[in-house]
Amino acid sequence: MNFPSPEFDAVVAAVCHGAASDAETATLYALIAANPAARDEYLWQVELHARLASLDIVPIATTVAPAAPRLEQGRRTRRWLAPVLAITVAAVLLVVAFGAWFQTLQPTKPATVAHFGEVQDARWVAADLEHKAGEAIRAGQRLELSSGQVRIEFGSGASALLQGPAILEVQSANAGLLVLGRVTVMAATPASKGFTMRTRTARVVDRGTEFTAEASADGLSWFGVLSGEIEVHRDGIKAPQRLGKGEMLSLEAGRQQVMVRVERGDETAAFRFPTIEPPSNRDYADARQGKASLRVAQGTLKANNKLGLGGSGPAEVLLDGRGQSAPDAPAESVFFQNEMPGRLLLDLGKAVTVTKINTYTWHQNSTNLDNRLRALQNYTLYGFAGDTAPPTDGELEREGWVTVARVNTDEFFRVVERLDRPAQQACSITAAAGKLGRYRYLLWDVQPSRYPDFKQRNNSFYGEFDVYAQP
Repeated sequence: MNFPSPEFDAVVAAVCHGAASDAETATLYALIAANPAARDEYLWQVELHARLASLDIVPIATTVAPAAPRLEQGRRTRRWLAPVLAITVAAVLLVVAFGAWFQTLQPTKPATVAHFGEVQDARWVAADLEHKAGEAIRAGQRLELSSGQVRIEFGSGASALLQGPAILEVQSANAGLLVLGRVTVMAATPASKGFTMRTRTARVVDRGTEFTAEASADGLSWFGVLSGEIEVHRDGIKAPQRLGKGEMLSLEAGRQQVMVRVERGDETAAFRFPTIEPPSNRDYADARQGKASLRVAQGTLKANNKLGLGGSGPAEVLLDGRGQSAPDAPAESVFFQNEMPGRLLLDLGKAVTVTKINTYTWHQNSTNLDNRLRALQNYTLYGFAGDTAPPTDGELEREGWVTVARVNTDEFFRVVERLDRPAQQACSITAAAGKLGRYRYLLWDVQPSRYPDFKQRNNSFYGEFDVYAQP
């Protein structure tokens, strides 16, 4: 409907006579709510219709009637003026009420809760998008970054650096949901304390710090603290997991809510870590218990050189209840041939409820101190509950193995230079529910690693595997 137009006048007249349809009424009210000139015209026409309806209309005579007394004229004026005023007031109230109702039907724009800061080589999934520095970000807006990086300045003062490929939903001035990719958050202002970053498997609450969060497509998420402290909250678990500077944690998807904690040691034979206990001779799989056995299921351990040195110790070294006595102790370590992956199979003797698994590495080359490549832990852990272990080659999950956890400590420590890698490392695998699962067999699928300037891939010096379980 246009204004002004004969159609507008006709619909107003129909409304005044109660003959307008619902569609005509809604269209008219939408127009007068948005157009002040149309609203004024509507009110004038309503008042005019009200006056005409209230007047005493008589046939036009050929002679002029004598003038009514002044008092009678006043009465007649009051007689038609009162209903006109009443109808006019009612019409105004109707328009005001409709305007309020109409506004509730209009989609309100979400509040601005953040804005773009630095935008560097950003390429977005949607071809028609190109966000710029300073551009507003509204609550609920989803950012799908294909490559490059962007900084998001939240209203609370928190700052998040998003690195593509990544998907982040900005939920409020102090919260976000990381669907995919990696983000580094700095929350140093008083207003940003309590900043919350969610993933599909956890919720992280900042306590005045800088931390990194990452989420993968299969639900795995991990968190690392660069400074300060964070709390990691998991569904169904009342007590949060606290992490301090230098500590990392990953969470697998699934009901068990498997948690991987990685820490650096004091680089002594005591194997002291912030929260992870040192190698133990009291765990269920320790050789002294006489319940478990470990063997190489695939691959070949590194052999000694021509001088009878430099080779791996036997697989049983991993169950002797202690770590290495020195940072470069091949015979006290278990490691595979260069370039070769390998698999280690642990038989617990019977199916038991496994509650925790710790693995330890220690390596720093005796002549090249920045060579700590063999300290890296890089493996996938599988479990199986049956009395007979399924095949240990090929695709393990197809053979019946269950993935328990994935570990790559270089990703946790964000290793770029050689000295970024701790020479002594511990990894502790636990579950939110208190148990990882019921297994008889555990299988470590161990992968070699390399520096860009190394000619070959090396395998890590594992010193101890501890498995805590309940019969």
